[in-house]
Amino acid sequence: MTLRGIVRMILFGFLVPGVAAQMSRQSSTSPERGAEHNPRSAQATSKRFSLLRGTSIDVSPDWIELEQMPLPPSPRLAPFAPQVTFLEFMALENPKIHSALRIATTTNPFLGGDEVALDAQMHGAEGAGNGLADYLFYFFFSPPRDCLDGGSEAYKKAKRQAESPDRAAVSPDLSIRRDCRHAPTLEGLYSGQLSPGVLFQASNGVERAGGIYPDFYLAPMEKVEANGLTFYVFEAQDRTRLDLATVNHFNLPDEMQGAQADFFWAVGALSPFPFFRDPQRKNVPLIQVAYAGIGLELDKRDIFMRLLRQVRAP
Repeated sequence: MTLRGIVRMILFGFLVPGVAAQMSRQSSTSPERGAEHNPRSAQATSKRFSLLRGTSIDVSPDWIELEQMPLPPSPRLAPFAPQVTFLEFMALENPKIHSALRIATTTNPFLGGDEVALDAQMHGAEGAGNGLADYLFYFFFSPPRDCLDGGSEAYKKAKRQAESPDRAAVSPDLSIRRDCRHAPTLEGLYSGQLSPGVLFQASNGVERAGGIYPDFYLAPMEKVEANGLTFYVFEAQDRTRLDLATVNHFNLPDEMQGAQADFFWAVGALSPFPFFRDPQRKNVPLIQVAYAGIGLELDKRDIFMRLLRQVRAP
């Protein structure tokens, strides 16, 4: 063998392991990166939940669906809730990240309005009965049924006593508060963080049942376009922090003491959003998506936005 051939063999012996190592590094990319180029791989790392009419969402395998629930609102709250009819409803939870997700289709209560009116309504004064906290309370994170039943009965009893014949014939002003015992579940956690109970009231002959809301910061409205849908997104950040008793009751890790709840609600439809009745698109249903999460920092926006961009309509 010539001297040149011997040199080539030596060089080749050094180069081959390097090339092999480089090829090994390229083939061992992260699953997330591989999924970007392999749709089948991406599907294997997610699962789809669908409503009967075709609205769906793709989420990670950590999400689970709760058992079938009655369409909201609760009969005890229905007379006082915003006038919207729920067509479908699905509740999901992710115990790994202590998050709850609700997806529904409804009729459209916002016909005749616009973005400005919707924004003003959701950021309206507390007590109006149709703001962001109210939508979350009446439809997505309501008090337990036994608490609503007990509060309703206590209110009716107080009303009967106030209207007894030996009293003056004047419509009484009543305020009956019922604090709730929440089950140690994610559903119970977020119901309690949104409102510790329910308040039944009568004033000037007008009856109302609503939430007892903590101090929320309401973030500015955002508009999101995704998958042919237009969503308007609202956020309510709870300024109070979880104490140790709450952490223990809801079986949360000790390090969650001091965490805060973050609530989101988005309302959307196939673009353009149907603020006005269109003869070519009659009775367009709305998609409503609600989310609740907790953390030591109010940083759940990115999680919710990723989830929202996975919602698709038929």
